[in-house]
Amino acid sequence: MTLRRKSRRNPMIWKKTRRIRVLRKDRQENDIEEEIETESEDLEEDEEEEGSEERAEDISRHKWTKASFIFPTEVAPTPINETPGQEKYRIQATLPKKVQFVIQEMLETEERYVEDLQFVVEGYMEPMIHNPDPSVSGLADNIFQYFGQIHSFHSTTFMASIIAAGTSDNPLKDIANTFISHEQELAVYLSFMVHERRAHAIIQQHHSGLISELESSLQDKLGLSANLLKPTQRMVKYKQFLDVILEKSQESGECEEMCDAHTMVTNILNTSNDLCHLQALQLPLEISHDATGELLKQADFQVVVNNKQKRVRRVFLFENYIVYSKEVPSSEEEELKYRSKHVVGLHEIGLTPYTPEEPHKCHIWTGETSFSMFSSSEQAEEWSKSISTILWGQLKQIKRDRDMSRMMKKTRGAVRIRGGANRK
Repeated sequence: MTLRRKSRRNPMIWKKTRRIRVLRKDRQENDIEEEIETESEDLEEDEEEEGSEERAEDISRHKWTKASFIFPTEVAPTPINETPGQEKYRIQATLPKKVQFVIQEMLETEERYVEDLQFVVEGYMEPMIHNPDPSVSGLADNIFQYFGQIHSFHSTTFMASIIAAGTSDNPLKDIANTFISHEQELAVYLSFMVHERRAHAIIQQHHSGLISELESSLQDKLGLSANLLKPTQRMVKYKQFLDVILEKSQESGECEEMCDAHTMVTNILNTSNDLCHLQALQLPLEISHDATGELLKQADFQVVVNNKQKRVRRVFLFENYIVYSKEVPSSEEEELKYRSKHVVGLHEIGLTPYTPEEPHKCHIWTGETSFSMFSSSEQAEEWSKSISTILWGQLKQIKRDRDMSRMMKKTRGAVRIRGGANRK
């Protein structure tokens, strides 16, 4: 009996002891995890109490990688440098660390940018302008058009203003106001970037003479053509800086001035890009640039005309026309030309409404021709909305003109009736 009772109880005792062991093991693991968590929290607190140099190095190592700051529209990307170990300027400590690093980088690179401009002015521009050969001085005027204005503005005004703003008690607002207050002077970048392609073409044509000698004497490995890219890259860099600052400003609810500054810089870049492509467009002789109206958009699409083969086309959307053009191959890399293939008046077209079922397609048609434009879903939807807005505006204008003509007819009729009554 005893053996039977023991044999009956043994499985229960075994299960119970096993359950206790599992519970003990779980508790031990939980205790270990709690210890690890407390240790990690202690380490984080210790790290926060360490000096600013070690914090900057740690953040730069783990968060601020160079790959995070490559801007896609740059020809030769110049990413924001990793956070320096020793800060040169004293930035407001209440700002988020990311914003502090960006402002620090903006101020330091502004100094280097002015030095680069000074190098080009003293090493290339002045020797060519003061050259006794009139052809060389004329060449310098074409190459360095607007470059001297940019150098003078930054070296005498903007660098000091942006450094004072970045080290003030309210740097976000002051940086934004610095850009806004110098909007007129910064507009010279627009003219410079439109002219830049022509300047590079001139350098390529005349590089073998004096320009090559100057590069050798200065031991300039980049060369003049690469140095002329710096103003354009700097404007792209300003937008890159303001992107980060604007994001943090929106989180803090203080973004009105920064939004205006960001919009201004973005408009300079977008407008210069539009003008560069517009200058390269060859319209038919019977249509002038004045007749097309203002350029609203331009972009590359894959276009299908009358259900034929897809072709890559640069499409220009004006107030009165939409132009489908083809890039013309050129022997010179710096030369850009577009030849018009189809020019359609917006008063002649119909628009197929944008549908999510065909997210990459924008479709317009006339009585004889249909144009299907394929691109990203965002671009296709954006263009469909823009064309729709123009067409609705045309309809409203037609309705206003019709109502105005009716009112004029009624007014003339009433005047005639009154005149006849007075004669009687």
